Amino acid sequence: MGIQPSNRSGRRQRAARRGSAALSGLFWLLALALFVAPFLRARDDIGSYANDFTRDTVADSETDKLDVPFADDVANYEREFGPGLAAHIAAASEHYFGLESPWLRDTGSVEFLRIPSGQQNFEIHCVGCHGAIGDGGGPAARYLKPRPRSFRKGLFKFTSTDAASRPQRRDLFQTITRGLAGSSMPEFRLVNEEKRWDLVEYVRWLAMKGEFEHMMLDDAWENEELPDAAELSAIVVARWHPANLRPIFPGVNETPNDAASVERGTRLFNAAAKGSCYSCHGERGKGDGPTALDYEDDWGYPIRPRDLSAGTFRAGAEGVDLYRTIAAGIKGTPMGSFEGALTPQEIWDLVHFIQSLSKQESPK
Repeated sequence: MGIQPSNRSGRRQRAARRGSAALSGLFWLLALALFVAPFLRARDDIGSYANDFTRDTVADSETDKLDVPFADDVANYEREFGPGLAAHIAAASEHYFGLESPWLRDTGSVEFLRIPSGQQNFEIHCVGCHGAIGDGGGPAARYLKPRPRSFRKGLFKFTSTDAASRPQRRDLFQTITRGLAGSSMPEFRLVNEEKRWDLVEYVRWLAMKGEFEHMMLDDAWENEELPDAAELSAIVVARWHPANLRPIFPGVNETPNDAASVERGTRLFNAAAKGSCYSCHGERGKGDGPTALDYEDDWGYPIRPRDLSAGTFRAGAEGVDLYRTIAAGIKGTPMGSFEGALTPQEIWDLVHFIQSLSKQESPK
């Protein structure tokens, strides 16, 4: 007895579904392999702490590397001046910035109840790139450009605070939530909001602790003796305490985005006596100004001015995002703050000019 047409059709459909499912499974396995490969390679001793070519950044001479791993720099000090610094920093760091530190709790600068969840989520989402201590030295770091940020100098590029201030909590929350366009820092919108705030607090704590340890090391190199931990810890807490952070935006409403504003922004952009933006970004904002190849960031890595005509901006392309970047600058880079140098209206005119550049480059 022959097979009925309807049965043959059903079998073909089931076979097609199985084939589609198998193909989909292969794609997922390939994607997973590509994602985890850098982390598995950590066992090959190619992380940031040994033979990592991405840390071979030289400033003035072959021996003056800016991004030396912290432990290596401490060891260099002890080879020159004798032992004791590593133990001194470790003891002071635990006393002033340990998670059980009564001193740190009493300062009111850290929300300790968020730390356990923040640490757990950092280990899940962040440690592969930023490293366990937040030094930008995770196992995947050497494969990424730009390199993942090191928090341990207290510098975060995109903030709403003035040049001397550390970031507000909401600045870090925005970076975690939205990611940084054009980089390997993804958005984490799908992570529960409270967990994102927990992450913010853990990153703040890592940054405070790291900044304190780096200040101890820098002071030791400068004075050739063990530093005063009490004095330096007080400086770090004062820098990070929310009461001492001075936001410079918002507070200024956007001016009309019209042809007149764009024209004023064009003149400002190319005015040597004002913004002098063209010297880095080029007359049409393509990142090809006369000094474009001359810069390094504060971590010691070469940095190029943004191609503004591409319309891709790390901290966002909305008017408020661009205003904040121009007013506050990008910390740790040659892009300084223009607050005070330009009026709020002039900054808005620059924003409108920059936005017009990407519109001109859009395909017709």
